[in-house]
Parts: sequence; structure tokens; C-alpha cells
Amino acid sequence: MIRLFVVVEENEAVMDAGYTVIRVYTDTSSSGDFTTLDGTITLVTGRESYEYTDLEGVAATWYKTVYYGAGTGEGTKSTARKGETSAAYGTVKELRALISLTAITDDVELAMILDGAARAINRYCNRPTGFVAEPDAVIRTYAGSGKTYQLLDEYVSITLVEVKASATSSTYDSWTTADWIAFSGKPTNPDFNTLPYDSIMIDPTGDESIFTSGAYTTRAGFRPTTDVRRGVPTVRVTGRWGYSSTIPHDIKMANLMQAARWYKRMQSSMADALASGELGQLFYVKALDPDIENILDNGRYVIPAS
Repeated sequence: MIRLFVVVEENEAVMDAGYTVIRVYTDTSSSGDFTTLDGTITLVTGRESYEYTDLEGVAATWYKTVYYGAGTGEGTKSTARKGETSAAYGTVKELRALISLTAITDDVELAMILDGAARAINRYCNRPTGFVAEPDAVIRTYAGSGKTYQLLDEYVSITLVEVKASATSSTYDSWTTADWIAFSGKPTNPDFNTLPYDSIMIDPTGDESIFTSGAYTTRAGFRPTTDVRRGVPTVRVTGRWGYSSTIPHDIKMANLMQAARWYKRMQSSMADALASGELGQLFYVKALDPDIENILDNGRYVIPAS
């Protein structure tokens, strides 16, 4: 996800000229033609700072912006630039509304707080890459189970499964989609309907019978020799890895709630405790507040440490 900030220095004059939105174009290089319209930002009276979130944007994405109005058409496109890579699940606009902040001068600071809160959530849930799957499918390699099912990382879709004929083979054989079935949960009581999936199993109507074992043993040392066991790659899967194609509602709210509290504490000189007439003194010494952790625990978003 990429966050792009756009500053309109003479916002009222731009709107008086007939422009109503800012169009955001993307390309893969700074010298591209920027004909791909990714989205728009609505101009608002009294604002000078705008934020645009590109959920499918990556570090290599370039952006150009341009004013547009139905009667005036497009103005001149800006110079190409990149946005900021962000782990946040909420936007600055949403956070500003939550804390009833009308000023726009703190947008950069709010973005940093949102990003920090999201990263703290990812660490607590043991998900270093976050909850949202990458837009493009990528390859991941596994040591084969030697069974009729193969445990994988969480994924939302798979485009290709490849398996070696043996642990010493140098090539992978491509399977058809009729050879495997996506599922989550236990292989004896699988769930074929609920994302994310975390495993694949052999389809009994297909042509394959097993995920080739990656277990490999060699002899090492002088007499007496010892067995050296290791798992070697025998299964290769191309897919979109992650918990969800979109941001889960609970995760977005947890991100915004934690960021809002951090912002308020910054206004209180970074206090570790806040006084409450009803509850006495509340201490916050963890990375996340207890009720935020409760949302994550009850939602079963936490991956147990292995």
C-alpha cells in the first residue's frame, strides 16, 4: 500500500477556476506516459493538504497528479514522484475524523502514528508482512510433506502448483488445477469455503498421489559416521499470499483506535499513564493497549509462535 500526499497551495483559486477533483495517474517508471487513471481526490473548500491511498501500489509505482473539472477538462500534469510506503490500515482522513481534528498541518505526523500502530499490530499478531495480500502472485518454495496434503502460508488464491519427482530432482513438474484442492484447517475436517486458505490437498480425481517428501538424509563425518537430516525444497507454489484481499474491518478499527490514543498521549507529553475519575490511574506499558490486544485475540488474528 502506498500513501500519496498532495498539497494544493491555492486551493480556493483552483476551485474557482472550475476544477473539482485531482486525478491520480500511475506508471511503472518516471518517464512513462501516465495514462492509467488510478483514482481521484475531491477538492474541498478550506483544505490544502490531501491524502490518496493506493492499496495496490508498490515501492516501484510512480505517480502524477492533475486538476480536473467537467467544464475545464484537465490541467497540466505534475512532475512524476513516488508516494510513501505504508503499513497502515486506516487513512489520515479517517484518523483526523476520529480525533475531531480539523487542522491539516499534522497530517505527516498522523501518517507516521498510523504506520507505527499498524506495525505494532503486525508484530503482536506475528504477521511481519501484514494482513493484506500482495496484488500479484509470487512463488514460495516448501519442503514437501510426503503426504496427500501440504501445509502452506496463508493465501487468498493460487495460480500454479509445481512438485519435484524426487528430493534430488533438479526440475519441477507443473500440476493442473484438477490435481489439487485448496483448503484451511485440519485435513481430516477441512474447510473449503472460508478464506484465507493455508493448505492444499491431493484431488482424488486428479493424476497425482503425493506431495514428494523433502526429507533428505546424508552420511557425514569419519567413522563412526552420523546421519544428517534436512528438508529440501520439493514443492513450489505461486499464489497471492496473505490473510485477505482487503483490509479486515477489525484490523482497520484497531489501527485507528491505537493511533488515536498515541496521538492523545503525545499531547499529554508522552505520558505512560492517564488519570481517570472513574477508573483511577490507567497504565499503558505495552506496545498495544489491552483492549486492542483483546480485539486481535478474540478475532483470532494472532498466529501462534512456532
